[in-house]
Amino acid sequence: MTIESLCACGIAMNNNELKEKINLSVVPVAWDGEMSRVDFREMIDVDSWSSLTPVEVWLGIEEWAGGALSGDFKEFVNLYGDGIVRGHLYVPHPCGAEPLIDFMKRGRESLRSVAHHYLGDSRYPRFDVDSVIPWGYSDWDGDQCYLVPRGKEAWDILVEFRQFGCVRLYQGCFSTFISGVLSGTAAPPGWPGSGPLWKALDRSPLV
Repeated sequence: MTIESLCACGIAMNNNELKEKINLSVVPVAWDGEMSRVDFREMIDVDSWSSLTPVEVWLGIEEWAGGALSGDFKEFVNLYGDGIVRGHLYVPHPCGAEPLIDFMKRGRESLRSVAHHYLGDSRYPRFDVDSVIPWGYSDWDGDQCYLVPRGKEAWDILVEFRQFGCVRLYQGCFSTFISGVLSGTAAPPGWPGSGPLWKALDRSPLV
């Protein structure tokens, strides 16, 4: 996306950092390697929730999703869902303040309302709205996060930069993405790199 086209869309370019954020948001990015599924557990030095999500709740979520979700994603949500990562990234829990399945349904319909903007533009990665799985929301700037199926039991991460009307595909597993956010070494452009690694949602019924 050129600076001229951004200006034509009514987005003011104030500094080089903002230009970089936009330009990096519109191309698929390959992560180097697959990080271990337990890395995020080693990085978050807090007590996780003591009770696991009932099997039947996950079955209901996966029935709606159309198949099994990635094990590392489910592990993270079980342990740290209904929490805030890095002070801004909200990740719901199946039994949290907003149950995960309700968040997913609402998020998919929200994406559906704007997906034509991305799917009609060759600069953006292709995805099927009915296959993506919403899982996180940044209250820093309204960005939305989705799981995108890549093949048998493989998932990438799609980040929708709502304020700029861009999407960016992160190729690799959920653990790779969330570990990059936690470490601050591979967070999406414009996301805060500081703040507490994790804290429970104040209104969570799990507290």
